[in-house]
Amino acid sequence: MLFVDASTLILAAKTELLDMFIEASHEPLAVSVEVEKEATCKNTFDALLIRQRIDEKKILAKKVKDSGLVKKMALDFNLHKGEAETIVLCMENGGKAIATDDYSAMKACAVLGISYITILGVLLRLCEQKKLSKAEAKLKLEDLARYGRYSREIIGDFAQRLEGWKNAKSLEHEDR
Repeated sequence: MLFVDASTLILAAKTELLDMFIEASHEPLAVSVEVEKEATCKNTFDALLIRQRIDEKKILAKKVKDSGLVKKMALDFNLHKGEAETIVLCMENGGKAIATDDYSAMKACAVLGISYITILGVLLRLCEQKKLSKAEAKLKLEDLARYGRYSREIIGDFAQRLEGWKNAKSLEHEDR
């Protein structure tokens, strides 16, 4: 199971990558109850799409068992509740990876030995799997630059990676 936090889920939906992400994932996508709330609380296209995929069970919503660990994780790593729940849910379910675009969550994963991927890494994997052409991927990257909180350097780096079709497997842990 791949555990996804709200930032990645929302960016995937806003850029119309969510369904491709779900289909291309080799394991089910799961979110915590808090992430479900964060990602579906607005009456926007992305929130409605995420709600629909959860209702269709294409994304599984799971409850965290140890709320004390969530609080500790949030405090120790300066995380919001959704990111802390995503990491704890991964640990509780024997997961090996999460999808996050939150820098603090990435640092926590590095300390805890949990692999992670960002939506930018997902975009490159979709290119590698030939689910997106280079031209389509460039348009999605432009959308991610508009919606995400990425520096120009990060977007520039990923634009170069798209040009070079760098192996996306090497992108885990180096998306930022």
